[in-house]
Amino acid sequence: MKRSLGRLIVVSSFSALTAWGATFQWRVLELPKSLYVHQSGVIRYECGFSDSAAEYTVAFKPQSTAEYNVEILTQRDRVSEGKRFQTFDVLITPKREGTIRVNLDALVRHTTFASIENATIGRDNVKKYDFNDEKAVLPPVTIEAKGNSAALTGNIALSLHVDHQSVRAHEPVHLSLYVKGSGNLDQFVPYELNITGVKVFAEPPQKNLTPSTDGFEGEIRQEFALVSEKSFVIPPLSLSVLDTSSGEVKTLSTETIRIEVGEGYAIENLLDPPDLSDTATLKRYGFYAVLVIFGMALGEGFRWFWKHRPRRKTNHFWERAKSTKELVMLLALSGDKRYESIVAELERGSMSLREAKKRLEVYPNRSE
Repeated sequence: MKRSLGRLIVVSSFSALTAWGATFQWRVLELPKSLYVHQSGVIRYECGFSDSAAEYTVAFKPQSTAEYNVEILTQRDRVSEGKRFQTFDVLITPKREGTIRVNLDALVRHTTFASIENATIGRDNVKKYDFNDEKAVLPPVTIEAKGNSAALTGNIALSLHVDHQSVRAHEPVHLSLYVKGSGNLDQFVPYELNITGVKVFAEPPQKNLTPSTDGFEGEIRQEFALVSEKSFVIPPLSLSVLDTSSGEVKTLSTETIRIEVGEGYAIENLLDPPDLSDTATLKRYGFYAVLVIFGMALGEGFRWFWKHRPRRKTNHFWERAKSTKELVMLLALSGDKRYESIVAELERGSMSLREAKKRLEVYPNRSE
């Protein structure tokens, strides 16, 4: 392909101005000095370039270790006074007690000018850009991880709700458990209920969580169905939570709930005869009887109307005959042998025109 002189001049000028490429520097803007085990905190890293660094990209994929979990929470890119800055909020969660040293690295990729030239000129054999990769070691971070024996960590609330506290035997009671707030809710362990004499049906927890600076925030709901023949008590459910604002371990607990279970349904009670001494009942059954009678009368009326509905009379060819001679001629021309006896009687004069037409009416219909 023929090169464009204008494009070559632009690329050459751009190469001369930025032949040495931009320089960059990583630094830590924010960090938690101490965290509890399983408590999440945010380390904010910033990569600053010496210019707009349009030809640079940063591949930052932090990896978890045996000491901590790590993941990127947010990423922002901005240009200020002609310089480019990329900011990464990294969520760090210690797994053990003690001093945690966080050493992360990233890959800074620089697109070569030869690649830009080839892509700009449009050479046919160029399939993709070429990169010069440089591994950047981020500033180390040290965090003191404090011990934590609580099941969850953060600002969390526990609640329990039942749909009914009085049911019949074998009728299910639906129980809903809610865990709400912010913290390491992703570490929630489902409850297992064991109540003597009660069959418990449990569903997997439904989690509606979003990442946050505390780890996760949102709601977890776990549903149960309890079936029993006798009254029973739902014991208090407890959850140990480390309150990160006060540093104290609290035990969240629900209240004791008593479920009254009455007698089940008896077959004879399902078909109780109506109380005819009740005026309202009599009126209701009387109304039903009137509806039945009205329906029967309406059906009989429809049948009578259908039977006596006016029918369209069929006009036969022989009806237009005005005399016996004309009728004889029409019947003879029809060629139907059924009319021969009528024709003979008409010719002898033993049958009148009116009698002949009445007799023809009773003959089976025939297409004319």
